[in-house]
Amino acid sequence: MVGSLIRRDPDKPEAGLRGGRGWMPGFSAVLLSVALSALLTAVLVISGVDWAYFVWVQNLRLFGPLMAADMIGYVFPVLVPVALLLAASRLPGRGYGLAGVGALVAAASGLAVSMSLKAVAGRVSPPHHDFGASLAGMADTSAAFNFGFMNTSILGGWPSSHATVAFAVVVAVIMALPTARALHMAGLVIAGFIGLGVSFGFHWVSEFLSGAMIGSAVGYWIGGIAAARKDGPATEV
Repeated sequence: MVGSLIRRDPDKPEAGLRGGRGWMPGFSAVLLSVALSALLTAVLVISGVDWAYFVWVQNLRLFGPLMAADMIGYVFPVLVPVALLLAASRLPGRGYGLAGVGALVAAASGLAVSMSLKAVAGRVSPPHHDFGASLAGMADTSAAFNFGFMNTSILGGWPSSHATVAFAVVVAVIMALPTARALHMAGLVIAGFIGLGVSFGFHWVSEFLSGAMIGSAVGYWIGGIAAARKDGPATEV
């Protein structure tokens, strides 16, 4: 399969990773998404929405959905590429192989982008161990950023890696398999649950929304490259 993914028509050397849509528009979309996400985060922090949302969901004590979203977020980006590559081995010629490779690259790229941003932003995670009265008397900490490099743990922070990676995988698959509507809907629902779920305690809601925006841009970038290969003369078996 791997060899089939890299074969090109010698009469059309523009096909492949540098052909079709190219990589620059997608990469520009990623940069734009980072800028817009930073702006959105500033609005949500300054307006007090980030803190108000956290206090609201924290007092609802949605521990079950929070942990479910956290665990699914680790498994989902692995299962999707594996499932697509297995499908490609049984149903060749339908684009599943390229979609699987695209989903895998999108997951890795989304993780790299989100971790890099976390390392620089140094945002402090919400105080998810506090509830009720102890939380009511606490000052708003949503504006706590330690800009620099690795000034704060990147296990939490801005943007949410769970949301970034999940949406990167789903959008990459949407781009690579544009007619698989049921797969699109299922993927978006799962990605939405993962991103929203981790905002029930581990992440600020702005980190979920930023991760969804940045991840979607990463998926658009990587999925666009995969779609260009699929539309070109390369052959998948």
